[in-house]
Amino acid sequence: MMKVTLLTVLCVLFLVSTAIAQEPGDTLWTRTYGGSDNDVGYSVQQTSDGGYITAGYTQSFGAGYEDFYLVKTDSLGDTVWTRTYGGSDGDYAHSVHQTTDGGYIIAGGTYSFGAGEADFYLVKTDPLGYTLWTVTEGGSNHDYAHSVQQTTDGGYIVTGATNSFGAGDYDYYVVKTDSLGGTLWSRTYWGSGDDYARSIQQTSDGGYIVAGYTNSFGAGLYDFYLVKTDSIGNTLWTRTYGGSGDDYARSVQQTIDGGYIVAGYTRSFGAGLYDFYLVKTDSLGIPQWTKTYGGDSHDRAYCVQQTTDGGYIVAGHTFSFGAGNSDVYLVKTDANGYTLWTRTYGGIQRDRGYSVVQTTDGGYIAAGATRSFGAGGMDMYLVRVAARPPSVTLTIVPGDTVVTHGDTLCYHLICENHIPDYLELSFEVEVRLPNGYLYGPIFGPARFGMFGNGISEGDMCHFIPRQAPVGDYWLFAEVYNLEVSARDSMAFTVTGDGQLTSLEFPFEEWQTVLARLGDQDLIGKGVEVGLPTEFTLQSNYPNPFNAKTVIRYQLPVVSRVKLEVFNLLGERVATLVDGRQQTGYRSVVWDASEVSSGIYFYKLTAGDFTETKRMMLVK
Repeated sequence: MMKVTLLTVLCVLFLVSTAIAQEPGDTLWTRTYGGSDNDVGYSVQQTSDGGYITAGYTQSFGAGYEDFYLVKTDSLGDTVWTRTYGGSDGDYAHSVHQTTDGGYIIAGGTYSFGAGEADFYLVKTDPLGYTLWTVTEGGSNHDYAHSVQQTTDGGYIVTGATNSFGAGDYDYYVVKTDSLGGTLWSRTYWGSGDDYARSIQQTSDGGYIVAGYTNSFGAGLYDFYLVKTDSIGNTLWTRTYGGSGDDYARSVQQTIDGGYIVAGYTRSFGAGLYDFYLVKTDSLGIPQWTKTYGGDSHDRAYCVQQTTDGGYIVAGHTFSFGAGNSDVYLVKTDANGYTLWTRTYGGIQRDRGYSVVQTTDGGYIAAGATRSFGAGGMDMYLVRVAARPPSVTLTIVPGDTVVTHGDTLCYHLICENHIPDYLELSFEVEVRLPNGYLYGPIFGPARFGMFGNGISEGDMCHFIPRQAPVGDYWLFAEVYNLEVSARDSMAFTVTGDGQLTSLEFPFEEWQTVLARLGDQDLIGKGVEVGLPTEFTLQSNYPNPFNAKTVIRYQLPVVSRVKLEVFNLLGERVATLVDGRQQTGYRSVVWDASEVSSGIYFYKLTAGDFTETKRMMLVK
């Protein structure tokens, strides 16, 4: 009774919290970090523990005039630890990523160390931010690193600009290292003028995509400049994008369709002096669409990420809108670049946005700098932004959770539609057996409809067959259509005489004797009860995803099943299923928080059936 009461209270609290959910883009919290001088955040990531890591530079702390500044926070933005790295001169961090060992890789420029005026500076840390190694890369002149990423071989790819090598004033400079920072190869990409790289990512073919800007090529003074290479840095193709004015690319990412999204700012197009400029290309860099966002003043984008709904989140700062001199500016778009919402964050003075990533709850974390708030000068600035509220939620309120053979297992369902549109949904139930195998569905799929902003409540009861093994079970209920889904679960225990331990019991013995949602009796109305008729591996959802995704498949017969995940090099990174499974509809969650961003493949082998599909992890 206590368990039922507690679960009922939790369900009520869940519904209340949903009712007061904030709109997408609303501020959940903001934090500043720094001292009496200037402290700036250029790069932010959510970490595997749900907190955040932010890198930039500090003039308030450290050994020199500026030092790399690394701030680790918990999920609420409260400081866990801070670290500085550098020497007696200026050292600026521009990019940070969590590595597969739980530590961090940081890239920037250093005037304190190296061979020339300034050099690439790479710092590898343990999970607490303590230095494991540092390396510099460059020549006798100025070399600045702006972007770093761990690669599938455990090493690192770094890009920026060099004045020491190449043919022009500044040239694209890409350095590939091993896991200890030792240089494997380096490349320059250049023309006769300035070519300045700002962003790099490993691509699904094992090569790299590099974005920045050039006045060596293109239509105007500066143009977006995209360079695609193979796995050892050889150029496959280059593209420029822009008009007769200045166009500066600052961020690139491969998209789930194999193309690319590039963000920066333009003076060639748009409404103002500078505008956010977003270019979507196919896999060969051919533009599919371009969009600008902004007002009549300066609006500059520095970061873009594809989101789990297939659209994009773009971060920068704006002088056209907001509360002060400049403000952090976020633009959320759909998959075709059309604006879904925009928000500004800041005060009456200067506030800048440089980095944004989607968080595991569907919201966002943005990093930059603020003069409006904090301890002095500029301070590192984090803004935590709300996710889009769920379209539909499902809650199970258990009845008696200890049942014996021949009894019925009953529970109450609450399904809520949080949007004003009518929804056609499917509903199904499956159970996890005491040995850990999923079994079912024991009910459904059954179709039902819900009016906008409506609530459907009802009861479900299932007959417990005598073939069911004794032990502890989990029951999973799910409502879904092609665009939305919601799921909840409950634990229950089957008792008996101790002899019924077989796992080979017939599907049809799990009879659903009552099934209602609202005024709809689900039995006999659109119910599609039955076993799969063929092997099927479905596309994972969401895709792209951040940390977790669901893989679903169907088994028409009892089969020996293996579900594995591989990286681009063909290395197995996870085995999700390896064992004999009953006929039915299956789903498995892959938690990818311990691996780096990129393209992965999941392979299902069931008897003689084999199929492989692709998915993208975005952190």
